[in-house]
Amino acid sequence: SSDLEDIAKDRYGILPVIQSSEKTGRTWTKISELTAATENDVLVRARVHTTRATGRQCFVVLRQQHYSIQGLVFVNDTISKQMVKFAAGLNRESIVDVGGVVKSVEEKITSVSQQNVEIHIDRLFVVSNSLARLPLQLDDATKSKQDEAEEGPSAHVNQDVRLDNRIIDLRTVTNQAIFRLQAGVCRLFWEYLTSKDFVEIHTPKIISAASEGGANVFTVSYFKGNAYLAQSPQLYKQMALAADFDRVFTVGAGTKRMPLVRRVQTFFPSFSCRGFQYSSSSDRVCG
Repeated sequence: SSDLEDIAKDRYGILPVIQSSEKTGRTWTKISELTAATENDVLVRARVHTTRATGRQCFVVLRQQHYSIQGLVFVNDTISKQMVKFAAGLNRESIVDVGGVVKSVEEKITSVSQQNVEIHIDRLFVVSNSLARLPLQLDDATKSKQDEAEEGPSAHVNQDVRLDNRIIDLRTVTNQAIFRLQAGVCRLFWEYLTSKDFVEIHTPKIISAASEGGANVFTVSYFKGNAYLAQSPQLYKQMALAADFDRVFTVGAGTKRMPLVRRVQTFFPSFSCRGFQYSSSSDRVCG
C-alpha cells in the first residue's frame, strides 16, 4: 500500500487544532538566530513564503516577521517522494512547524535574510493552513514603482486591496520596517525624557466638546450623543503642569480635519512634551 511505501509518513502532515492542552517542552529557534555557527538540529515555527519543486527536491522559503531562510526537502533514506510533494503543495502564508539541520551554503542565498545557511528539513507539519488563493501576494505588495513599470499593471496592488486585507499587507518587509522604525523613535523619545525626570501621561482620545475650534474636529457617534476626536493633548499637559507634575510628556495620536488642504494628514502620530521649571529670574516652558 501507499502507506507502507511512504517511509516518511510520520514526518509530515497537518496538525490538529492546538488547544494548549499540554506542555510539549519543545525548544524553538528564531530564524534571526540561525547563522553558520548554528549547525545543529533546530525546530522553527514560521510562515511559508514560497515553495519551488525541482525533481526530487523542494525549496521552501520560511519567514518570521522580516527574517527569512531557505529550507530544502530532498529524497533520501528517511525522506520520501510523498513528503517532497507535500512540501511543494504548501499554500503560501501557511504556518508550519519545521525541524531539520542547519547547514552552511557555498554561495550566498541573496533572496533571504539568512544568506549563509539553509535548513535541511526532515520534519514538516502544517499548524495553520492558509487559503490557496490569497487576495494579494506579498511579492507583488513589496515591489517598487520601477518593478511595477517593468512588469506591467498586473503586478500593482491597489491601495483599497491593501486596506481591505491589512493583516496580509502588514506582513511585507516594508511595513515591518516602518513599524519598527516608529517603535524605535518612540523608545528613544521615552528613554530621553524619562532620564530628564519627565512623567509620561495618557490623555483622552475622545472628548465631549471641541477644545481647539469646532471646525477642525472629527465628530463620532457615541451611544446616544456625539463625541469628538481629540486634536492634541495640549489642554491635558497644561492641566498636569497646574497639578504640579513639573514635567510631562505623551506619545499618541492627533487628529485635525482639514478638508481644504489635500496633502495634510488628518491623523498623525504626536510626540508632545511640556515642562515648567521654577527660577528666580524667569519660568521656562518646553513643548
